[in-house]
Amino acid sequence: MTTKTQPPSHMLASALARYRDGFDPALIELPEAAVFPHLIPAQPATARKARTTGSLLGRPAPRFVKRGRAVRYRLKDVLDWLADGESYASTAEANVAGRAAS
Repeated sequence: MTTKTQPPSHMLASALARYRDGFDPALIELPEAAVFPHLIPAQPATARKARTTGSLLGRPAPRFVKRGRAVRYRLKDVLDWLADGESYASTAEANVAGRAAS
């Protein structure tokens, strides 16, 4: 069980271990500090702005859960957000896709 005294990297490692052991990722909740920038390459301030705007790194932001004043992210939502991202074989391919979207 995680505690508030654990650093975010240990909370993330514990959550991923439970996931590998078959625990449902929809039931694993992580604090913002364990998700940003450890899983999603953005700073916590960017995540806070994304919760207001609904957009993170040019895409719809991952869903979050409020527990009182605390913001938490379900591991399933984070993994789904990461999986839905575009992938490219080269920077040239990414540039072409970026121009087509504009």
